[in-house]
Amino acid sequence: MRKAASMLELVIAIVVMGIAVMSLPLILTQSQNANALALQQEVILATKTKLGYILSYEWDANSYDANASVSRVLDTNGSTSADAAFHTATTRRIGHIQADNRRRLGDTMAVPTANGGANWGSVALGDIDDFDVKDENTTIASQTMDYIFNLQLHSTVNYISDTATYANQDMNFTFNASSTPANQTNIKMITVRTRDTSNNVNIILRAFASNIGESGITKKAW
Repeated sequence: MRKAASMLELVIAIVVMGIAVMSLPLILTQSQNANALALQQEVILATKTKLGYILSYEWDANSYDANASVSRVLDTNGSTSADAAFHTATTRRIGHIQADNRRRLGDTMAVPTANGGANWGSVALGDIDDFDVKDENTTIASQTMDYIFNLQLHSTVNYISDTATYANQDMNFTFNASSTPANQTNIKMITVRTRDTSNNVNIILRAFASNIGESGITKKAW
């Protein structure tokens, strides 16, 4: 039995240990990148969830028709940012099908809530625009990875320009999310900005909701 290692074996051992030590920074970097990616995915998921939650509310406080149990299309009241075809004295707009259980305006001809009006950004959440300038703080803790972080989700709601010529057979529409007029239009933009307390991750997602109401549910009469 040999009682000592040869010089060759010693050199090989030193080389192997050197390679292992040199690999440590790369392993640590890969671990940090994986944690950063997991953090980013968690932030995106939290932001998407928040957007979906906001979109589950009524388009406007005046949309819901309690008598018919359905959301109505609202009159935009001749807004300078919307086509005149959306301002009408009847319950049917251009393009609406005149039949039962189809989309139409409410019988009371309600108009959307004014941007910045009394019900805009209300504490009592009842429609989409009540989420304007609202912050939500949440903590995410992983059971399988070593991270716990706090997130702040800041939501804003704005009308965006609606300049389509709806009365024309060939309709032209220029979508411009950067144009946020004060007047009521038929499109609301919801923006959710999410970041962690260290400001390492900053995610902004947007969604859009339109003033289209909903069709009534057809019920079978027995």
